[in-house]
Amino acid sequence: MYPSLMEESSEHWPASLTARIARVVKEQRGRQGMTTHDLSEACEARGVPIAANTITKIEKGQRDSLRLEEAIVLAHALDLPLVALLIPLEAQADIDLLPNVTIPVWEAAAWVTGEDHLGEAPSPGSARAVLGTFREHDVDVRTALISTREAHSRRVQARQALGSARYEQLARQADELDRMAHEDCARLKAVRDQMRADGLQPAPLPTTLEFVDAPERPASG
Repeated sequence: MYPSLMEESSEHWPASLTARIARVVKEQRGRQGMTTHDLSEACEARGVPIAANTITKIEKGQRDSLRLEEAIVLAHALDLPLVALLIPLEAQADIDLLPNVTIPVWEAAAWVTGEDHLGEAPSPGSARAVLGTFREHDVDVRTALISTREAHSRRVQARQALGSARYEQLARQADELDRMAHEDCARLKAVRDQMRADGLQPAPLPTTLEFVDAPERPASG
């Protein structure tokens, strides 16, 4: 009895998954005021043509499955994270990730995005560990951006206050922010150097932080 139930579940699961994606596509398309023709053109512009009548069939449940490239291009054309297309968090508490795997929606989303489970450290060199490295790099980039901007802004304020009672205070604050920015940029450089040593390619830096990758000048003297 159980095998037949399992086979029935497996048989209907692709259609259920497609219907779930179709609901998200239709809702997001409506929110953005896009017609099926608009969405079709957006998909074609990204190199994966999907006809407008095909999108209509998907939304009406007349397709039992989607190809991977179709799901990816629909998500990108609708400006949706792929995980939001596959795992609609607001829909229900649990979701059928696979025919015989029903788990909480956030656990399913975390699996898709490679988040750590229950704080367990990923094994070195694993795919989840590599994802964690890129996330750490992203945090370091954002931190360095903020600290360098703040340091520059406070230095400008100090120069403008030259000769006033506030100059000394602003100058001290600028010095402290410069120190913090230097430390943040040094950490970012170390993370990027380690990524390259591990065979990873860190993302390009924002223009204001490109100096982090500049070769170190040899010490004079």
